[in-house]
Amino acid sequence: MNDLDDQIAETLQAYRKARLRLFINLGFVIACCVAASGLRGAFGLPPAFLSVVLIAAILLFSPEIFRFMRLKNEMQRLERLRDGGS
Repeated sequence: MNDLDDQIAETLQAYRKARLRLFINLGFVIACCVAASGLRGAFGLPPAFLSVVLIAAILLFSPEIFRFMRLKNEMQRLERLRDGGS
C-alpha cells in the first residue's frame, strides 16, 4: 500500500507541475494574441491572422495539454485504486 501512496505522490507532483506549465503557456498565448491583434490593427492584416496565431499555439502546446490530461486521468485512476483497496 505504501508503494501506491508513493506513486500517487509522484503523479500528484507531476500533475501540479504540468498544470503550472499549462497556465504559463496560456498566459503566453494570450500575450501573443494581444500582440497579434495590435499588429493586425497597425498593419491592416486580415482577421484570419489571429486564427493563425491560435492554431500555431495549439500545435506548439498540444504535447503539454495532452500530458496534463494524461496525468489527470492517471490521478483519478490511482485515487480509485486507493479508495477501492481500503
